[in-house]
Amino acid sequence: RLPGRGGGEGGRPPVWLVLDEVMDPQNFGALVRSAYFLGCAGVVTCSKNSATLSPTMSKASAGAVELQTIHSAKNLMKFLTKSKDNGWHVLGASLSKESVGAATVKLDKPSLLVLGNEGRGLRTLVLRCCDVVVQIEGGKGMSQDAEAGDDEVLDSLNVSVAGGILLHRLLCP
Repeated sequence: RLPGRGGGEGGRPPVWLVLDEVMDPQNFGALVRSAYFLGCAGVVTCSKNSATLSPTMSKASAGAVELQTIHSAKNLMKFLTKSKDNGWHVLGASLSKESVGAATVKLDKPSLLVLGNEGRGLRTLVLRCCDVVVQIEGGKGMSQDAEAGDDEVLDSLNVSVAGGILLHRLLCP
């Protein structure tokens, strides 16, 4: 259960980072570090199939793990559904034809940004819980017109890098 719906920096609604089965403790730590630095209200992880608090994770967070609020959800889909029922906006990060640029999203109510696993991305059921799917717009090699198999096409970034960019676009417009 997250704290009340107020409390974002500068009077804006809070934004929480939600990690869907992020397995690598260094990615987990780097995401917590970025979330804290950029003013994210907190981080929620899955209690199963996810990196846990550990010395490796703590080192990667550069101490942010000691400062950032971190919660764990036993059932992420239930958590997201209940959050929506309580007025939270759920944003999922994924590259798809339905996704919109993160900078175009208005955060006018409390929001959750959900990032997926390093290899698979967001699980299908988690993606279905999202109100909107966002992506990092304007990246080189991310063109919808690029041909499959093109050596210069990159369709993703490391989850901790993508998370930092998305949080910056959402929290520091």
